[in-house]
Amino acid sequence: MSRRIRWAETDVSGYVHFASYVRLMEETEYGFLRSRGLRVVLYDGRGTLGFPRLNVDINVVRPLVFDEQVRIQLDLTLVDGKKIIYEFEIVDAHAEQVATGIFHVACCRFPDDAPPYAILTPEFVTEALQKET
Repeated sequence: MSRRIRWAETDVSGYVHFASYVRLMEETEYGFLRSRGLRVVLYDGRGTLGFPRLNVDINVVRPLVFDEQVRIQLDLTLVDGKKIIYEFEIVDAHAEQVATGIFHVACCRFPDDAPPYAILTPEFVTEALQKET
């Protein structure tokens, strides 16, 4: 995904706030899911499914600023039935790395009348994630 940094993503110092890096990675993840025919929230015969993060790691090499053009690359590095791992690299207009990140994600069921709980990743999700484009 490529886009410009928005003013709302910066803090009082004029640099991108650390939470905005997570949003950049999330937007890229959502685009990846859409490219595979999936969504962030899915429905099947048993109800609602989603993909909450178990762990998020960010390493900022240099801060980004308002209106800077960036590209966010997502690599799917693990789909083992219990966990999905995405690795991200954010680069600037000169292809210089500015940040990296990792999401560890689980598949969970979200019942209407109980707290969410982890499930094995359904086969249709695993197949969609791993298909070649």
